[in-house]
Amino acid sequence: MSSSNRILAAALALGLCAPAASAAVLEDVVARVNGKPLLLSEYQKNLRSVLDNYQKSMPEVMRDTEAVKELQTKVLDQMVDDEILAQEAEKKGIKVHQREVEKGILEVQERSFRQDGETGERRDDKSVEAALRKELAGEGLTWEQFSDRIRRQLLIRKAVEAEVAAKLKDADEKRVKEAFERFKTVVNGSTDVLKALPEAEASAWGGFAMRLKDTHSERVRVSHVLVKAAPDAPMTEKAKALEKAKGLKKKLDDGADFYEAARAESDDQESAPRGGDLGWILKGWMPEPFEKAAFALGVGEVSEPVATDFGYHLVRVQEKKAKEALNLEKLRGPIKEFLYNIDYQRELVDYVKGLRKKAVIESKAPPAP
Repeated sequence: MSSSNRILAAALALGLCAPAASAAVLEDVVARVNGKPLLLSEYQKNLRSVLDNYQKSMPEVMRDTEAVKELQTKVLDQMVDDEILAQEAEKKGIKVHQREVEKGILEVQERSFRQDGETGERRDDKSVEAALRKELAGEGLTWEQFSDRIRRQLLIRKAVEAEVAAKLKDADEKRVKEAFERFKTVVNGSTDVLKALPEAEASAWGGFAMRLKDTHSERVRVSHVLVKAAPDAPMTEKAKALEKAKGLKKKLDDGADFYEAARAESDDQESAPRGGDLGWILKGWMPEPFEKAAFALGVGEVSEPVATDFGYHLVRVQEKKAKEALNLEKLRGPIKEFLYNIDYQRELVDYVKGLRKKAVIESKAPPAP
């Protein structure tokens, strides 16, 4: 019996269950799956994590009331699906061993905490664990609760692999070639070939095609030092910023290290800790003067101060790659993997739908975040 049910049973036995207290207890459960409660507090943690990610990556979504409501529904649906899968795994007697949990925790640490997000530096093992523990504390989770989550995720993964992955086969050559031609069409600018697909699949095909376009277009990897100057700043302020940029360019020409100069002098607080590294850019991604300078420079060269609405940039090219044509031989492996993932997702949706039909699910609209 869950803690909320024990509290409710005790209150009823004592005849002390006033309407307000009863409402509070009932509100603690946001859904039930075959009688097992899903707690509102757990739902709120999951929703908070999703909303925080959107706030960082796509803040405009957070201003759309309907989009937020849709996210609420998706979070609850996912919790219900996970519970159904976990219950099915337990029915089948699937086990997760402690060594598998420990390996799962190490995978999370390597994937998300090995590199310092601010400095880009690689952490040692002790610092990696400390960073994970700090993140868990911020989410209100103990190490034991986190371990239980990993165990449950592994349990669900095993159940899915047993019922879904076991049925799948690699795409044959004909299907791979058809997919390659479809990707070429999308990369060349037409999305007509995606219109007949379900929305989620069309989005996946389009996303993969855009990644192919990005990795096969002419591109340069750049770093920069920014000296800020707002577009509407007084001319005296702009002149001062330009003089500072010219002074930094002279120091670089005289042998100063660009990485250290960016860390110490750049006004771009996001890239400065990485020595000004902006990663790979394609044509059309950056302000025109910046882009023009970046694609004209040779590897290792540093531009004169380049004016944009952000101020003055010293641009350095780290690497350059020429445009490449899509090649079936090179892409056969990635395309097979993509098709496998499409099939996997389709089978998973069908499998969960089947389990949902057999399950007893009670849920209510969760309160607004």
